[in-house]
Amino acid sequence: MPALDRAPSPAPRFNSFADPAHTTLYDQIGHSIGGDAADKLIADLGGRRLYIPITPTSGSTIARSIGLLAALAMARAFGGDRLLIPVTSDHLRRRVRIVEMRAGRVSISRIARELRCTERYVYKVLASNRTPEIHSCDCSRSFKQRGRGLGSSTTSAPIAERLKRGHINQRS
Repeated sequence: MPALDRAPSPAPRFNSFADPAHTTLYDQIGHSIGGDAADKLIADLGGRRLYIPITPTSGSTIARSIGLLAALAMARAFGGDRLLIPVTSDHLRRRVRIVEMRAGRVSISRIARELRCTERYVYKVLASNRTPEIHSCDCSRSFKQRGRGLGSSTTSAPIAERLKRGHINQRS
């Protein structure tokens, strides 16, 4: 079979959303408008949910903050979306601090207040850092002895509750 002459394939386009696990919103904003403009946007509008217009005007909130050219660049990447603008740009340091503070039994609201972030973000960081607990003892034997093993109950919790209360639509 003869070899086919093909033109070389073009280089793949950069996709700022390609790896969401390692790319933060700050990184995506910084890539679209530059680090200085991203820092200015965070300083002015951090912590707010902001609509990014498809075609921003000079009077729009985002253009007043970072300028019309940067707003147009951001509209190319995020136009039509609502973004929760990060409060600060030092995410990694803040993530470590959140975990440390929570380990010291500081409340979620106090962590959010002291680190200038949302409570939702604190919960998100704590959930992403949660590891499954592994016990060295054989706990399955003690659970089965108390009747709480996986196979010990044949009815689900909602059905068991209905059985306790009786039929819901029962007429006398």
